[in-house]
Amino acid sequence: MYRRKITVVLELPQRSPGKTILYAKHIAACMQGNPYFPAPTLPLATLASHIQELEEAEVVAMTRAQGAATARDAKLVIVEDDLRLLRTYVETVANASAADGEAIVVSSGMAVKKRSGPRKAPVAVKQGKVSGSLRIDVRHPRGTMSFYWQYSTDGVHWVDAPSTTYAHQDIANLTPGVRYQVRYRTLKGDVMSDWSDPLALLVV
Repeated sequence: MYRRKITVVLELPQRSPGKTILYAKHIAACMQGNPYFPAPTLPLATLASHIQELEEAEVVAMTRAQGAATARDAKLVIVEDDLRLLRTYVETVANASAADGEAIVVSSGMAVKKRSGPRKAPVAVKQGKVSGSLRIDVRHPRGTMSFYWQYSTDGVHWVDAPSTTYAHQDIANLTPGVRYQVRYRTLKGDVMSDWSDPLALLVV
């Protein structure tokens, strides 16, 4: 029976050393001691060492010393390459399991690439304007309705955010470096919809 190949994606910040450090630490923490990943092709101790070197280089770069930014950027590339090696490893492990592939990817702190379709996703989640926040947008809702929002760190215990009569919500006071899941449902007239499929985002 044909089974769709799982493709793993990294949510690497664009040329942001501080955010990359947070993300790399998140991946390392998720994979450390994880029974799905007994022998990473890149030892996690190596990743931890490279993260520390990047942190130290970033501190020096903030002094604006000559050549410090170039040295920091070289350390950044090393950490990014480490994460790409681990992505390939996680993808291999996930595709070796017919039943638990997507759960394996999520447990690594990475994400599964979703199949694209002819229509845009009905809901999107992105980083908020300040650290420790996120924004949820529902695209093209039809008619007048109320929106109910929830977020969770484990997909089991959900926290209610304030409901709105508009199709977006900003959630603040979250913990940077933690992956949050979000979902919503609508009330139109006296009909309440089911909860949407959760979307996940690593908050920075």
